[in-house]
Amino acid sequence: MNDIKIKLIQKICESDNYYLLSAFLKNFESKSPDIISESPSIYESEKPMTEEEVENYFKEEEVKLPAEILDILKISEEQIKNGQTFTNEEVNSYFEEWLKD
Repeated sequence: MNDIKIKLIQKICESDNYYLLSAFLKNFESKSPDIISESPSIYESEKPMTEEEVENYFKEEEVKLPAEILDILKISEEQIKNGQTFTNEEVNSYFEEWLKD
């Protein structure tokens, strides 16, 4: 019995889950020792993220493109500078014709 109590105390001390600890306390404070509360929903079991955690979660990672792709992008930039572009209508028309064949 003492081993169980010690393990429970250790787990309680290690836990940062407010909802779990709160439910655990409610069970002990209930009038009937046989009452077991439902486990918290998935939304309640998660503690809210700190501002720093939110910032890190949405932080964009630097993307490293292969040299071949960078070369293609440079060529595309030169084509744009030289006016070698198509309108959206021209591209749509081209693909409409291409899909007919």
